[in-house]
Amino acid sequence: MALPLRGQSSEPIELRPGAGTREAARIAELERWAWRRVRALRVFFSHLSVYVVVNFILFMLMATTPFHSSWFYAVLIGWGLVIVLHCLHAYELLPWTTHDWEQRKVRELIDHRLRR
Repeated sequence: MALPLRGQSSEPIELRPGAGTREAARIAELERWAWRRVRALRVFFSHLSVYVVVNFILFMLMATTPFHSSWFYAVLIGWGLVIVLHCLHAYELLPWTTHDWEQRKVRELIDHRLRR
């Protein structure tokens, strides 16, 4: 017996006409959204962990060599800025990077045009 993939339900949702159908569809969409968020957060925390470990190793290399140049700080700050952007994306604080931003923006523009 094959196990379901992570994030996929093993039982299909049965949809029948009526109010229950809308509720089941809403719950299914909410579950898809939650799985996307969990995956985004897992990838972000993996990226953050690699950043900390690699920069610790680079710091140790810089500290043990006789040449103390600023290359370590350039890597630390540059990669740190990328980590901040990744964090903002993972926590959906950059609205244009979310999964359904284009759909929401199109609806917003159409509604705005119809109100005129």
